Amino acid sequence: MNSLKSILPPGGLLSLDSGEALFESGATGSVWMLEAGALRLDRVDRGAAQFSQIVLPGDLVGLEVLASHRYGYTARAIVPCELRPRLLPTDDERRLDLVAGLMQWQRRSSDLIALRSGSAQDRLKHLLVLLTPEGAAPGGHGAHCALPTIRDMAAIIDTAPETVSRIFANLKRARIVDGRRRQGASYSLAHLREADWPVGMTRSNGLLRLALAQA
Repeated sequence: MNSLKSILPPGGLLSLDSGEALFESGATGSVWMLEAGALRLDRVDRGAAQFSQIVLPGDLVGLEVLASHRYGYTARAIVPCELRPRLLPTDDERRLDLVAGLMQWQRRSSDLIALRSGSAQDRLKHLLVLLTPEGAAPGGHGAHCALPTIRDMAAIIDTAPETVSRIFANLKRARIVDGRRRQGASYSLAHLREADWPVGMTRSNGLLRLALAQA
């Protein structure tokens, strides 16, 4: 990442592929604004990365450097991202970003509660809504949206990768999601928000068929 940053013009746009790190915990650098995509912030404990927060378009990341601290988290793209470094030459500009960061923290804390509580299918539903691009068509069959890997989604909603895979298989069967490739799916945001997700989304296909037959 250092080489990418070194050739980035002031105020220029940095592109990251899914899986690339923006910065590592303990490093120093700039404050960044996420223009498109999504990042996960991980707290590194004993060499293991533990998911802490999600970063969405319009969010600032790396604000701790404004207080002369090193980055407290590792920031990694979970879908293709575009970021812009913040140029903050004055104290007033830095204070404004700190205030914006406080408001952002409140929003993302609410999202984190929804991503880590309730049923696995409700947690995944909230994640898909968060990851749907703002300009995506709200109705109809929807557009293809980039999604994190199954492993990343499982870490974010605190469940097993196998559970996420089963939910997606049953969403496709229920025609809530129209197809899913390795890192993307097609779905309608309105349908996603309004549809009553069937019970048994985390069950295997055989158990789901058995439950529906006995209903």
